[in-house]
Amino acid sequence: MEHHRWRREVRQAAYSALITEAVAAEEGLRSAWTVLSEAGPGRLEEAMERMRAAENLVSAARRAASTVAVEGSTAVVEAADALMTALGVALADLFSWHADSARGAGTEAWRDRHAAHVLEARARLKDFTGSARAALDDEPYRSAR
Repeated sequence: MEHHRWRREVRQAAYSALITEAVAAEEGLRSAWTVLSEAGPGRLEEAMERMRAAENLVSAARRAASTVAVEGSTAVVEAADALMTALGVALADLFSWHADSARGAGTEAWRDRHAAHVLEARARLKDFTGSARAALDDEPYRSAR
């Protein structure tokens, strides 16, 4: 029973760490989006700085997700993978949008596309949180059987 309790604590810490890092990454993506959507030629460097900061935050979330991949149940790992994919897509969009903006080809379509991908990441974060909670809630019942 003590081993099960210890395993649950390890999982809970891993899940919480990913949630914390993913929230920070999503906020970083939104911050970069805001600057890039307002960026004229003079603000593209500031936008790039925000994008690099967002990239670092997404990388931190990936590291946290690697712990979840080892410690989590299949459903939780799948939800973490979906979350990381969504964050990665939103980040890639920012860099593509920035490149187009630097060439003078930035469009309203990028703004809408990136906003949709950030919303997708937020939805995947909610799914991950629900999967993690369900897995942790279910553990005492499995270990008591």
